[in-house]
Amino acid sequence: MPAASAHAAAFEVLRVDAAATADTLMSVIAREVTAHIVEAPGFLLSRLHVALDGRAVVHHTRWRSEADYRASGLGDVRAGALRGLHRRPGVVSATVFLGAPAGGISGPAAGRAPGVVAVATRHFAGPRQAGEVVALLHRTGTWKRDFPGFIRATPYLSPDRRTFVNYPMWTDRAAYDAWMADPRIAEGQSEISRYETAPPEYLVCTVASETAAPSATAC
Repeated sequence: MPAASAHAAAFEVLRVDAAATADTLMSVIAREVTAHIVEAPGFLLSRLHVALDGRAVVHHTRWRSEADYRASGLGDVRAGALRGLHRRPGVVSATVFLGAPAGGISGPAAGRAPGVVAVATRHFAGPRQAGEVVALLHRTGTWKRDFPGFIRATPYLSPDRRTFVNYPMWTDRAAYDAWMADPRIAEGQSEISRYETAPPEYLVCTVASETAAPSATAC
């Protein structure tokens, strides 16, 4: 996967009514990526996820720049190569986040393939509050860098710096469960909540498939 400082990232979240709908969507997206998106200028990575409860699909893509992403046609759930997904039977809602990485924290399992990831979307009043949360994540990196099974966490900020998506990855479900059971996680979540203007949107997912550009390196 490309270095955290060298790409733009998008997260398309499709909430669905049932696991069967999620399966259908993942098949449609995977086929489209293989047939068309992988050839788009600036494409780096497509990673497809399904929520543990089967009620959401997350399509995460990475691009050399925001301009490359927008030129691909994926910047609007109503248009582009994957047009119409939000209108498919069983799709409850569709949202798209686009952002740039704001550093990141690597763990002892850095470089391993992710088995479980979280997509945590948070909303803030402005850039100052978002910056405080990014700084908090970096401060807590001391103990996280040694946490067994932790791969990496990359925070992304929207262009207006009011929306934030954190994207941590673990090797498997056991590593994730141990992480969430650590009391330091609850302490950090409580501190973050002081800056938020709306409840967070938190999805825990498995990785269904990954497609990288021929020159890209996974991480």
